[in-house]
Amino acid sequence: MSSFMPNPPNSSSLPIASGRKRVLLVEGGGMKGAFAGGVLFGLAEKYSASEFDLVVGVSSGACSAAYYVTFVKSQMKLAENALAVWYRDLSGKKLISLLNPFRGKTFLDQEYLVDYIFRDKVRLPAENFGKKNHPEFRIAVSNLKTHGIEYVKATKDNIFDLLKAATSLPVATRGKQWLAGRLYSDAAILNPLPIQDLIEAGYKEIIVVMNSPLHHVSKPLGWWISHLAFPKRRKIRKMMRKLHHFHFNLSRTVAQKPPEGVKIITIAPSVYLPVSLVTTTKEKLFEAVSLGIEQGKKAIESIASIQKRKSL
Repeated sequence: MSSFMPNPPNSSSLPIASGRKRVLLVEGGGMKGAFAGGVLFGLAEKYSASEFDLVVGVSSGACSAAYYVTFVKSQMKLAENALAVWYRDLSGKKLISLLNPFRGKTFLDQEYLVDYIFRDKVRLPAENFGKKNHPEFRIAVSNLKTHGIEYVKATKDNIFDLLKAATSLPVATRGKQWLAGRLYSDAAILNPLPIQDLIEAGYKEIIVVMNSPLHHVSKPLGWWISHLAFPKRRKIRKMMRKLHHFHFNLSRTVAQKPPEGVKIITIAPSVYLPVSLVTTTKEKLFEAVSLGIEQGKKAIESIASIQKRKSL
Protein backbone atom coordinates (compact mmCIF):
# COMPACT_ATOMS: atom_id res chain seq x y z
CA MET A 1 0.00 0.00 0.00
CA SER A 2 1.43 3.35 -0.98
CA SER A 3 1.52 6.16 1.54
CA PHE A 4 2.22 8.78 -1.12
CA MET A 5 -0.89 8.68 -3.31
CA PRO A 6 -4.48 8.83 -2.07
CA ASN A 7 -6.65 5.89 -3.07
CA PRO A 8 -9.23 6.49 -5.81
CA PRO A 9 -12.94 6.51 -4.91
CA ASN A 10 -14.43 3.05 -4.25
CA SER A 11 -10.94 1.57 -4.16
CA SER A 12 -10.49 -1.79 -2.49
CA SER A 13 -7.57 -0.35 -0.53
CA LEU A 14 -7.91 1.54 2.72
CA PRO A 15 -8.38 5.28 2.21
CA ILE A 16 -5.34 7.26 3.28
CA ALA A 17 -6.03 8.96 6.62
CA SER A 18 -7.06 12.61 6.64
CA GLY A 19 -8.84 14.98 9.00
CA ARG A 20 -8.90 13.58 12.53
CA LYS A 21 -7.21 10.36 11.36
CA ARG A 22 -9.50 8.43 13.68
CA VAL A 23 -10.70 4.91 12.84
CA LEU A 24 -12.80 2.20 14.45
CA LEU A 25 -11.85 -1.43 13.71
CA VAL A 26 -14.29 -4.21 14.65
CA GLU A 27 -13.18 -7.85 14.83
CA GLY A 28 -15.57 -10.71 14.11
CA GLY A 29 -15.21 -14.34 15.10
CA GLY A 30 -18.54 -15.93 14.24
CA MET A 31 -20.95 -15.82 17.15
CA LYS A 32 -18.30 -14.11 19.28
CA GLY A 33 -19.35 -11.07 17.27
CA ALA A 34 -22.16 -10.74 19.84
CA PHE A 35 -19.59 -9.11 22.12
CA ALA A 36 -18.72 -6.54 19.45
CA GLY A 37 -22.40 -5.81 18.98
CA GLY A 38 -22.67 -5.03 22.69
CA VAL A 39 -19.55 -2.85 22.62
CA LEU A 40 -20.89 -0.70 19.78
CA PHE A 41 -24.22 -0.31 21.56
CA GLY A 42 -22.37 0.71 24.73
CA LEU A 43 -20.43 3.32 22.77
CA ALA A 44 -23.37 4.59 20.73
CA GLU A 45 -25.07 6.84 23.26
CA LYS A 46 -21.90 8.91 23.67
CA TYR A 47 -20.00 8.11 20.47
CA SER A 48 -22.01 7.68 17.33
CA ALA A 49 -20.22 6.49 14.21
CA SER A 50 -19.86 10.12 13.08
CA GLU A 51 -17.05 10.47 15.64
CA PHE A 52 -14.86 8.38 13.33
CA ASP A 53 -13.41 9.16 9.91
CA LEU A 54 -13.56 5.50 8.95
CA VAL A 55 -15.10 2.30 10.30
CA VAL A 56 -13.71 -1.09 9.25
CA GLY A 57 -15.47 -4.39 9.92
CA VAL A 58 -14.08 -7.91 9.70
CA SER A 59 -16.19 -11.07 9.42
CA SER A 60 -19.21 -11.01 11.77
CA GLY A 61 -17.89 -7.72 13.17
CA ALA A 62 -18.98 -6.17 9.89
CA CYS A 63 -22.60 -7.11 10.68
CA SER A 64 -22.75 -5.15 13.93
CA ALA A 65 -20.66 -2.32 12.46
CA ALA A 66 -23.08 -1.97 9.53
CA TYR A 67 -25.94 -1.17 11.90
CA TYR A 68 -23.71 1.13 13.97
CA VAL A 69 -22.61 3.11 10.91
CA THR A 70 -26.11 3.61 9.53
CA PHE A 71 -27.94 4.54 12.75
CA VAL A 72 -27.86 7.94 14.47
CA LYS A 73 -28.06 8.86 18.17
CA SER A 74 -31.78 9.58 17.99
CA GLN A 75 -32.44 5.99 16.89
CA MET A 76 -31.43 4.11 20.05
CA LYS A 77 -34.66 2.08 19.98
CA LEU A 78 -33.74 0.85 16.53
CA ALA A 79 -30.23 0.09 17.80
CA GLU A 80 -31.71 -1.95 20.66
CA ASN A 81 -33.71 -3.98 18.17
CA ALA A 82 -30.61 -4.57 16.03
CA LEU A 83 -28.60 -5.64 19.08
CA ALA A 84 -31.28 -8.15 20.08
CA VAL A 85 -30.72 -9.95 16.77
CA TRP A 86 -27.74 -11.72 18.36
CA TYR A 87 -29.68 -13.55 21.06
CA ARG A 88 -33.24 -13.34 19.73
CA ASP A 89 -32.88 -14.15 16.03
CA LEU A 90 -29.59 -16.06 15.82
CA SER A 91 -30.06 -18.43 18.75
CA GLY A 92 -31.28 -22.01 18.68
CA LYS A 93 -31.36 -23.57 15.20
CA LYS A 94 -32.39 -20.43 13.33
CA LEU A 95 -28.96 -19.58 11.92
CA ILE A 96 -26.70 -22.58 12.56
CA SER A 97 -27.93 -26.16 12.41
CA LEU A 98 -26.47 -29.56 11.56
CA LEU A 99 -29.74 -30.25 9.78
CA ASN A 100 -29.34 -27.37 7.34
CA PRO A 101 -27.44 -29.40 4.67
CA PHE A 102 -30.42 -31.79 4.53
CA ARG A 103 -32.58 -28.75 3.74
CA GLY A 104 -30.35 -27.63 0.90
CA LYS A 105 -28.66 -24.98 3.05
CA THR A 106 -25.20 -24.51 4.54
CA PHE A 107 -24.56 -25.12 8.26
CA LEU A 108 -24.64 -21.34 8.75
CA ASP A 109 -27.59 -20.05 6.76
CA GLN A 110 -26.39 -16.79 5.21
CA GLU A 111 -29.65 -16.30 3.35
CA TYR A 112 -31.47 -16.24 6.67
CA LEU A 113 -28.91 -13.84 8.16
CA VAL A 114 -28.57 -11.39 5.28
CA ASP A 115 -31.63 -11.73 3.07
CA TYR A 116 -34.16 -12.14 5.87
CA ILE A 117 -32.71 -10.39 8.94
CA PHE A 118 -30.75 -7.53 7.33
CA ARG A 119 -33.02 -6.91 4.35
CA ASP A 120 -36.36 -7.46 6.06
CA LYS A 121 -36.97 -8.25 9.75
CA VAL A 122 -34.46 -5.77 11.23
CA ARG A 123 -33.89 -3.69 8.13
CA LEU A 124 -30.46 -2.19 7.70
CA PRO A 125 -30.93 1.44 6.53
CA ALA A 126 -28.43 1.01 3.71
CA GLU A 127 -29.55 4.27 2.10
CA ASN A 128 -27.54 6.06 4.82
CA PHE A 129 -24.16 4.87 3.54
CA GLY A 130 -22.26 7.88 2.29
CA LYS A 131 -24.62 10.46 3.78
CA LYS A 132 -23.48 13.39 5.88
CA ASN A 133 -22.68 12.45 9.50
CA HIS A 134 -22.13 8.82 8.52
CA PRO A 135 -18.47 7.80 8.16
CA GLU A 136 -17.08 5.79 5.31
CA PHE A 137 -17.54 2.09 6.00
CA ARG A 138 -15.15 -0.50 4.62
CA ILE A 139 -15.53 -4.26 4.99
CA ALA A 140 -12.46 -6.48 4.82
CA VAL A 141 -12.67 -9.55 2.59
CA SER A 142 -10.22 -12.07 1.11
CA ASN A 143 -9.91 -12.07 -2.68
CA LEU A 144 -9.73 -15.74 -3.69
CA LYS A 145 -7.96 -14.96 -6.96
CA THR A 146 -5.27 -12.54 -5.76
CA HIS A 147 -5.09 -14.13 -2.29
CA GLY A 148 -4.97 -10.70 -0.69
CA ILE A 149 -7.12 -8.65 1.66
CA GLU A 150 -9.35 -5.99 0.14
CA TYR A 151 -11.28 -3.27 1.96
CA VAL A 152 -14.44 -2.81 -0.06
CA LYS A 153 -16.45 0.37 0.42
CA ALA A 154 -20.01 -0.38 1.54
CA THR A 155 -22.81 1.18 -0.50
CA LYS A 156 -26.56 0.74 -0.60
CA ASP A 157 -26.10 -1.31 -3.77
CA ASN A 158 -23.42 -3.77 -2.63
CA ILE A 159 -23.88 -4.09 1.14
CA PHE A 160 -25.87 -7.33 1.24
CA ASP A 161 -23.56 -9.27 -1.08
CA LEU A 162 -20.62 -7.68 0.73
CA LEU A 163 -21.90 -8.94 4.10
CA LYS A 164 -22.27 -12.40 2.61
CA ALA A 165 -18.66 -12.23 1.43
CA ALA A 166 -17.49 -11.06 4.85
CA THR A 167 -19.31 -13.89 6.62
CA SER A 168 -18.35 -16.62 4.14
CA LEU A 169 -16.69 -18.68 6.82
CA PRO A 170 -15.22 -21.81 5.22
CA VAL A 171 -16.86 -25.12 6.21
CA ALA A 172 -19.79 -23.35 7.94
CA THR A 173 -20.84 -21.73 4.63
CA ARG A 174 -19.86 -22.17 0.98
CA GLY A 175 -16.74 -20.21 1.85
CA LYS A 176 -17.07 -17.89 -1.13
CA GLN A 177 -19.28 -15.14 -2.51
CA TRP A 178 -19.35 -13.33 -5.84
CA LEU A 179 -19.16 -9.54 -5.64
CA ALA A 180 -18.68 -7.26 -8.64
CA GLY A 181 -17.38 -10.16 -10.71
CA ARG A 182 -14.83 -11.25 -8.10
CA LEU A 183 -14.87 -14.17 -5.71
CA TYR A 184 -14.36 -13.34 -2.03
CA SER A 185 -14.26 -15.05 1.33
CA ASP A 186 -14.02 -14.06 5.00
CA ALA A 187 -11.01 -11.77 5.58
CA ALA A 188 -10.24 -13.52 8.86
CA ILE A 189 -8.78 -16.53 7.07
CA LEU A 190 -5.77 -14.33 6.21
CA ASN A 191 -5.91 -11.36 8.58
CA PRO A 192 -8.42 -11.35 11.46
CA LEU A 193 -7.52 -7.88 12.71
CA PRO A 194 -5.61 -5.60 10.29
CA ILE A 195 -4.32 -2.97 12.71
CA GLN A 196 -1.00 -2.70 10.89
CA ASP A 197 -2.74 -1.83 7.61
CA LEU A 198 -4.52 1.05 9.33
CA ILE A 199 -1.25 2.37 10.74
CA GLU A 200 0.36 2.19 7.30
CA ALA A 201 -2.61 4.13 5.90
CA GLY A 202 -1.79 6.95 8.34
CA TYR A 203 -4.42 6.58 11.08
CA LYS A 204 -3.18 7.97 14.40
CA GLU A 205 -6.11 7.20 16.69
CA ILE A 206 -7.34 3.62 16.42
CA ILE A 207 -10.17 2.15 18.47
CA VAL A 208 -10.11 -1.65 18.22
CA VAL A 209 -12.88 -4.03 19.27
CA MET A 210 -11.51 -7.53 19.91
CA ASN A 211 -13.48 -10.66 20.76
CA SER A 212 -10.87 -12.29 23.02
CA PRO A 213 -8.60 -11.03 25.81
CA LEU A 214 -5.65 -8.95 24.65
CA HIS A 215 -3.21 -11.55 25.97
CA HIS A 216 -4.69 -14.36 23.87
CA VAL A 217 -2.26 -16.02 21.45
CA SER A 218 -3.38 -17.93 18.36
CA LYS A 219 -1.72 -21.14 17.22
CA PRO A 220 -1.30 -22.01 13.52
CA LEU A 221 -4.37 -23.50 11.86
CA GLY A 222 -4.21 -27.25 11.40
CA TRP A 223 -3.63 -28.96 8.06
CA TRP A 224 -7.01 -30.68 8.18
CA ILE A 225 -8.90 -27.43 8.88
CA SER A 226 -7.37 -25.72 5.86
CA HIS A 227 -8.22 -28.73 3.65
CA LEU A 228 -11.80 -28.77 4.84
CA ALA A 229 -12.00 -25.05 4.19
CA PHE A 230 -10.56 -25.05 0.66
CA PRO A 231 -10.14 -28.61 -0.65
CA LYS A 232 -9.48 -27.39 -4.21
CA ARG A 233 -7.43 -24.27 -3.48
CA ARG A 234 -3.91 -25.27 -2.47
CA LYS A 235 -2.42 -21.77 -2.35
CA ILE A 236 -5.08 -20.25 -0.11
CA ARG A 237 -4.76 -23.28 2.22
CA LYS A 238 -1.05 -22.63 2.64
CA MET A 239 -1.64 -18.92 3.20
CA MET A 240 -4.28 -19.63 5.87
CA ARG A 241 -1.83 -21.77 7.82
CA LYS A 242 0.92 -19.18 7.45
CA LEU A 243 -0.90 -15.88 7.85
CA HIS A 244 -3.97 -16.28 10.07
CA HIS A 245 -2.13 -16.77 13.37
CA PHE A 246 0.73 -14.45 12.33
CA HIS A 247 -1.56 -11.45 11.81
CA PHE A 248 -3.72 -12.38 14.80
CA ASN A 249 -0.73 -12.29 17.14
CA LEU A 250 0.89 -9.30 15.44
CA SER A 251 -2.25 -7.22 15.96
CA ARG A 252 -2.15 -7.84 19.68
CA THR A 253 1.55 -7.02 19.90
CA VAL A 254 1.02 -3.75 18.02
CA ALA A 255 -2.05 -2.89 20.12
CA GLN A 256 0.01 -3.18 23.30
CA LYS A 257 3.05 -1.37 21.90
CA PRO A 258 1.91 0.96 19.10
CA PRO A 259 4.49 2.95 17.14
CA GLU A 260 5.32 6.48 18.22
CA GLY A 261 2.58 8.96 17.41
CA VAL A 262 -0.17 6.33 17.25
CA LYS A 263 -2.75 5.89 20.00
CA ILE A 264 -4.59 2.57 20.19
CA ILE A 265 -7.48 1.89 22.53
CA THR A 266 -8.41 -1.76 22.78
CA ILE A 267 -11.90 -2.78 23.83
CA ALA A 268 -11.72 -6.47 24.65
CA PRO A 269 -13.20 -8.90 27.17
CA SER A 270 -11.08 -9.28 30.30
CA VAL A 271 -11.82 -13.04 30.32
CA TYR A 272 -12.72 -15.49 27.59
CA LEU A 273 -16.25 -15.11 26.31
CA PRO A 274 -18.95 -17.69 27.10
CA VAL A 275 -19.46 -18.20 23.36
CA SER A 276 -17.46 -19.80 20.55
CA LEU A 277 -17.58 -19.42 16.79
CA VAL A 278 -20.79 -21.46 16.59
CA THR A 279 -22.52 -21.03 19.96
CA THR A 280 -26.28 -20.66 19.57
CA THR A 281 -27.43 -20.79 23.20
CA LYS A 282 -29.62 -17.76 23.81
CA GLU A 283 -28.47 -17.20 27.41
CA LYS A 284 -24.78 -17.33 26.46
CA LEU A 285 -25.25 -14.97 23.55
CA PHE A 286 -27.12 -12.54 25.80
CA GLU A 287 -24.25 -12.75 28.30
CA ALA A 288 -21.71 -11.96 25.57
CA VAL A 289 -23.79 -8.97 24.46
CA SER A 290 -24.05 -7.73 28.05
CA LEU A 291 -20.29 -8.04 28.57
CA GLY A 292 -19.79 -6.03 25.40
CA ILE A 293 -22.11 -3.24 26.55
CA GLU A 294 -20.20 -3.05 29.83
CA GLN A 295 -16.82 -2.84 28.11
CA GLY A 296 -18.10 -0.32 25.58
CA LYS A 297 -19.28 2.02 28.30
CA LYS A 298 -15.98 1.65 30.16
CA ALA A 299 -14.08 2.60 27.00
CA ILE A 300 -15.88 5.93 26.70
CA GLU A 301 -13.65 7.48 29.38
CA SER A 302 -10.46 6.26 27.65
CA ILE A 303 -11.56 7.64 24.30
CA ALA A 304 -12.51 11.00 25.85
CA SER A 305 -9.12 11.17 27.56
CA ILE A 306 -7.25 10.82 24.26
CA GLN A 307 -9.39 13.45 22.59
CA LYS A 308 -8.90 15.84 25.50
CA ARG A 309 -5.11 15.48 25.35
CA LYS A 310 -5.14 16.11 21.60
CA SER A 311 -7.11 19.31 22.05
CA LEU A 312 -4.67 20.77 24.57
